[in-house]
Amino acid sequence: MRERGRPVGGWAIVAAAVALLCGAGAGDAQAQTLQTIRNGEVVSVDEVQITERATGRGAQTGATVGAVAGYAAAGHGDRWLGSLLGGAVGGAAGGAAEKASKKRPGLQLVVRLDNGEEVGVQVPLAKKKKNQVSYAPGDRVRLMTGADGTTQVSPESG
Repeated sequence: MRERGRPVGGWAIVAAAVALLCGAGAGDAQAQTLQTIRNGEVVSVDEVQITERATGRGAQTGATVGAVAGYAAAGHGDRWLGSLLGGAVGGAAGGAAEKASKKRPGLQLVVRLDNGEEVGVQVPLAKKKKNQVSYAPGDRVRLMTGADGTTQVSPESG
């Protein structure tokens, strides 16, 4: 690649990739989306391990860092190969790291809705003990389900 008669180095390409990846998550939250609200009573509570969906950002970041490291570590003539191999290894390592970090403890609630239907929902536990909400059979809860199917559970306010 050339820019105004000068070759564009691998660092410029890598810097552009890093800039694109850093902005990948901007603006993920959506306001003013319609949610369905249902009320019910907790029937059972079980402790579970919840695996959240991977976003792919770990693999993207790992590939970028690996490509930069491979480019820098490779000999002058083999930098493209170093970038390629570093990107592949970094992407695999980043993806594995993200997958491992997406597991967290939670609760599996079975809720009998006011219309008689029973539903199950997994609730991740808050990372800080003081922010954790406990649920027990007989507790009244409110379930808010968004258009994407994600459901939030909270104690029903009296």
